[in-house]
Amino acid sequence: MKTKIVSYKEIRPHLDTFTIVNCIHRKFPYNLIGHSAIIWKCESTGQIMLFESTTLNKFSMQSGVQLNPFGHWLKNYPGKVYARIPTFHSHADGVDHNYRRRRLAEEFIKTYLGTSYPNLKTWGGKLKLAFSALDFKLFGIDLFQYKGKADGIFCTELVVKMMQYCEMFDKVMNPAEFEPDDLRGNKSEFEDNVCLFTDYADEIRLK
Repeated sequence: MKTKIVSYKEIRPHLDTFTIVNCIHRKFPYNLIGHSAIIWKCESTGQIMLFESTTLNKFSMQSGVQLNPFGHWLKNYPGKVYARIPTFHSHADGVDHNYRRRRLAEEFIKTYLGTSYPNLKTWGGKLKLAFSALDFKLFGIDLFQYKGKADGIFCTELVVKMMQYCEMFDKVMNPAEFEPDDLRGNKSEFEDNVCLFTDYADEIRLK
């Protein structure tokens, strides 16, 4: 059954900070890896921006962690694009946690903007990528955990790190262990560690 594609014009009013974006490139071998990013919405202008880490964005001509207008990015991305929109529930303490999360998101973006993507020409960079994709547990212990010191941040690692910093995801989890497919709604290791007051909807295809 063919998935309905929702236009950007239709979905834009519903996109907000912390919307997860998952992508499947049309070309081999990138289609085997996938890509994930996260939305940041500027409250003063309403502009929708995509926060991502990538080897090379051919439209911005930059690699590493960057912030780009989502509408422009979506138009030019060569493949399928999906979005998962979050819903935030009120806490019993009466504190506006959504306001705090947004302030923390701004802090995180300022801190990590310009950070490099891991160097895949080094063994450290290759192992970091490989171990994020390998999941083999024995007695509940993941035998393929990357504990090296390779510089740079992968795409899904960036998304999970931002969610942890913004108090939306269990900080015990290693963000370098997640890959794009884990964020698509079918992996309990991600879904079960999102904080209790946040729900992510099923994917909506945008392209």
